[in-house]
Parts: sequence; structure tokens; C-alpha cells
Amino acid sequence: MLNFRNIVEIPFRTAEDFPDRVSHKTRIGNSFIDKTYFQLSRDIRALGTAFAELGIGEGDHVSFFVCNRYEWIVCNFSVMLLSAVTVPRGSDTTVKEQHFIYQHSDSTFLIVENISQLNELTAVFTDEDRDRCRNFIVVDDGDPNEVDESLRSKIRFLEPLLEKGRALLEKGDDRTEEWLDQIDQERTVTIVYTSGTTGNPKGVMLNHRNFLQQVIANTERLQVDRDNQETTVIMLPSWHVFEMAFEYVGLYLGLMFVYSSPMRFASDLSRFKPHLIISVPRIWESIYQKIIKAIGEMSGLKKLIIFSLIKHNQRYIYSSLYLEGAYISYKKRTDLRRFLSSGKHKFRRWINTPQHLAAEKLFKSFRDKVGGRLRVAVCGAGSLPLYLDELFNSIGIPIVNAYGMTETAPGLLSREIHRNTYGSTGIPFANTEIKLLKEDGSVPEVGEKGILYARGPQVMQGYYKNPAATEAVLDSEGWMNTGDIAVQSENGEYVIVGRFKDTIVLSGGENVEPENIESKMKESAYIDHAVVLGQDRKQLTALVAMNEEELMNLAARLKLREGDYLVSDEQAIENPHILDHVKKEIDRLISKEQGFKAFEKISKVLLVRNSFTIGRELTQSLKVKRKYVEEKYQNLIHKLHIDVGRKRKK
Repeated sequence: MLNFRNIVEIPFRTAEDFPDRVSHKTRIGNSFIDKTYFQLSRDIRALGTAFAELGIGEGDHVSFFVCNRYEWIVCNFSVMLLSAVTVPRGSDTTVKEQHFIYQHSDSTFLIVENISQLNELTAVFTDEDRDRCRNFIVVDDGDPNEVDESLRSKIRFLEPLLEKGRALLEKGDDRTEEWLDQIDQERTVTIVYTSGTTGNPKGVMLNHRNFLQQVIANTERLQVDRDNQETTVIMLPSWHVFEMAFEYVGLYLGLMFVYSSPMRFASDLSRFKPHLIISVPRIWESIYQKIIKAIGEMSGLKKLIIFSLIKHNQRYIYSSLYLEGAYISYKKRTDLRRFLSSGKHKFRRWINTPQHLAAEKLFKSFRDKVGGRLRVAVCGAGSLPLYLDELFNSIGIPIVNAYGMTETAPGLLSREIHRNTYGSTGIPFANTEIKLLKEDGSVPEVGEKGILYARGPQVMQGYYKNPAATEAVLDSEGWMNTGDIAVQSENGEYVIVGRFKDTIVLSGGENVEPENIESKMKESAYIDHAVVLGQDRKQLTALVAMNEEELMNLAARLKLREGDYLVSDEQAIENPHILDHVKKEIDRLISKEQGFKAFEKISKVLLVRNSFTIGRELTQSLKVKRKYVEEKYQNLIHKLHIDVGRKRKK
């Protein structure tokens, strides 16, 4: 039974159970060295002891701007061990954002990755910023003489600190158990600044209880046998609360962690053959396009066989799930209707069984692309489109949808591995209450939309130094207004359908959830990102960031040179042939046949080259920052809407 005093206790207890088990594969150039759970626990003790000598203690705020690596987890736990508060972010975050977080969080210590990063950040520091920081801790070795002379005395490098901590431990100065006993579950342990799609980030205060809830809930959902070690490959940034919570869960489960990157992710999946991973929809969108492209390049007969097997296996899986009660329905069915439907699905499963067995063998090559032994991929930080759900589960790569937010550390809902209902966001975690309310405060019927509220031990303490923002989302009874719109099915599963603040209201009064349309548009190989527009207008328009490779291929087929279609100063694509081609693709996807209403049709499209990058147009979880994009392209969007208006008047 899980019974931890705090989050920090987890790696120490796992080290007691599995001291020689590898906790991390640490990348050194193109090779790796192993770190065991015993080494991890020893390094946390040593660095915690050294940090205590520096004066880090209870309540101190430590800004911590380091990307995925073994040292990240060691620094994180060493700070928490001393009842100090971590304020994490990646080293690849913009200097402006790092500076804002450092200032707003009232940090008195700063951990950075290297001297170059320290110089860039301190160059924008005020005198007050410099005076407030008691020490600058640098992970990689470097030359302190490269730093402003006034700061040199405050610089400490990580490796000498570890050596100092080890020496103190050898002399018997081990206060680990004393520190663990002093940690208060209810005190803030980390302040995670949201990488939201609008405005300045807000500091979400989370405590040990918030994260322990995630360990309890996810241990149950992930179904890991702790005695048989499993491997995970990490691509999401460790400071992201989805990844952070997963690492705490994984440390309890005794996983082996391999820190990867977007560039190396595909090769690391193949090399390390993970049993489970956490992911975001954009990863699967990219893999989906590669799979569809690979199938499209096959010979006619083979292509026909593959697509046929996918289709028949999807039918087999749908029917199997239906017979297990794992389906989305918003209407109560009579006993007769259930009986007839059950008979239909039994027959459909039986008739598609041969294709299902053939698919299991034939699709092995696709499964090998992600290592060949992937037991489950948890997908969060955005809605998983149905087409991804269907394809990957059909070829034997099980993706389990999950939902949460930074403010709930993050998990609230997820599907169950043995009940992986297509299209569902899942059911509540243990100890979690969920309710839906309409705008007028009334409770929606099954199948009706409502704003999702959550209450449970994972809900944040509030936003740091922002009581007004806290009161806007967290009421006196502990209910958190997530701002997300959801519906509940007849069997109690929830489906997230959009963001309340993103809802577009057309001039005719129709409400549009842009997320569903944008997800569908991204089924096209031409479209990397899409932003649906149209607030207070008669019709919807869309800004589309094109896939660079597909743009080049299309231009070649149309015998166009770059200068024939690209407006270089704004990266807009204005060639009528390309516009027509992409518009027809969107019309095919956003159509009555695909389940969309007439007012959801996209009337006009603005095409731009895909220059979207993390930290500007994209969040760390690869979601589009709608407000940023609308402001960046406001002139082109204004022109687009003028053209739409003129077209209507003709």
C-alpha cells in the first residue's frame, strides 16, 4: 500500500527495494551511462547536504531553469528535501520568460544549465535581482571568469557541490531522515508557471499532497508490475507538470528513464523499446502522417490490403469494445435496442476476426517503429483526435487518453487500459469528484455540454501572488473551474469538446468549438497547425501553417518556384493554385459527411509557412498559442476578413 510522508521519500524507498536497478540512462554525446536507484538516492542526499551548507532551507524559492537530464531530477529532489520550493522551467525558455519567473517567484537562488545561459539571463537582471540572488548554481562545468566580475563570488558549479556533499556524508553528516520528517505535506513544494496560450504565465502553487494523489491514481491506472522493471522514453520537458507527475509515479514504480528530445525521439523509441510512454497529440499526428505516407508509397495491391485490414480491424475493435460496454452514447437505449445492437456487434466481431488476426501479424513492422513492446502510451495536454485513436489502436499501438491541467497537478480523468473507449477522455481518478454545470449554473442532461469542475486532493493551493485569479477559478468549497467544456455519456465517461474561452460565437448566434474543427483539419498532410477564426462574424475562416515538405512537393507538382507563391515579408502563401488545393482538402474534411454543421464550414483560408516554434507560437506541449498567433498575423487576418466581406457583398 502507498503510504508516503511526502514526494521526496519516493526515490529513497525505491532505492531500498531495488538498489541495483537502473533508474536513468544518461546521455553523454552519442553514448549512455547507467545510473542506479542507489546512485540516484546517494546523489540526492549529497546535493541536498551541499545545498543546506549554501543556506538553502525551508521556504526558500529556487528558480530552476534546466532541460531534461539526470541532473534535473537530482537538483529537483535535493531542493525539495530541504523543504524549499522549486520554480522549474527549461533552459530553452526565452530569457524574457525566465526573467519574469525569477522576479515574480521571489527566488533567492538560481540554478541554470551553463555559463552562457547565466550570462544571457543576468544581462537583463536589475540591481535588485542580482542582490536578491544568494547563489548562482551552474550544472555544466565552465569558466567563472566569463561572468560579470560582480557575480563571480556567487557562482557554484554542480560537480564540486556533489563532491562536497559526498565528503560530508562520509563524515557522518547525513540529515536525510531528519529532513524527510520535517516536510509538511500541505506546504508548497513547487510553483509551476503555466505556459498558457494567452497572457503572462501564472504561478501554480502545488504541494506534496497534490502529487501524492497522482502517484496513487496513476499507479492504479498504469497497471505496472513493480517487480518487473519497465522502460520509458521521455520527450516532454521535465518541468511540465504532466511530465513531472509522471516521473514521480515512475520513480515509485521503479521505471528506467531515458531522456530524449524531439530530434532523437523516434530513434530512441526504436533503440530502448519502451513499455510505456507519456505523450501529446502532436507526436502522434506526426507519426500518423509518416505511416499514411509510407502506406501511400506502397504498390497498389499492398496499399489496398493494408487499408482494408485497418478498416476491418477497427470494426473488430469497435465491436469488441461495445460488447464490453466501452462505447460513447448520449441516449438511453431500450432493452430491445441493446439486445439488437449486441447481436449486430457479436456478428461484426466474428466476421472480422480473420482480418484482426492477420492485422496483428502484418502490422508488426509499424509497432517496431516504437520499439515493438509498447504496452500503453498515455496521451494528454490536449484532445486526442478520433482518427489517431482509431489508427493506432488498430495497428496495435494502444493510446490511452488522459486529461488534466497544471492547476490539478495535472490528472483528473483518463481511460483505463482494459477499457480504452474510442473518443472518450475517460473517467475520474480515485478520490476525484467531477461535475458539469451550464453557464446558468444548472446541471446538463446526459449528452449536453457543460463546464467541467473538479474537486480532489490534486487541486492546487492557488496562484502565487494572484488571489484575484485564484478566486476566479477556485471556490470556497474546493471546486476548480477548469474552463473546459465537456459532455458525459450514458455510461459515465467524459468527453472534452473545447475550451469555454475559445468558443467562437458567430454573428448569427451559433456557438462553435474550434478545437474539433482544427483537429479534423490536421488530418491533412498539408496542415501542421490550424487556427479557426470568426468571432462575431458571419462565417468561419482559418489560418493554416503548412507542412514544409508537403508544400515543397505540391509546389513541384504545380511547377512553381518559391518566389511564385511566397510573400517573404510575412511568410504568407498566396498562390491561387496552392490555396485552391488546400481549400478543397479542408472542404472535404469539414463537411456534412464528416458530421459538421453548415455554419462550421471554413469560408476562406489564410496559408502561412510553418515557422511556429516552442516559446512563441507553441507551448511546450505543442499547443498553439491562439492569442499570440492572432496578434502576429493580425494584418493578414484583417485582410482575409475584408476579402470575405467583399465576397459576400458581390
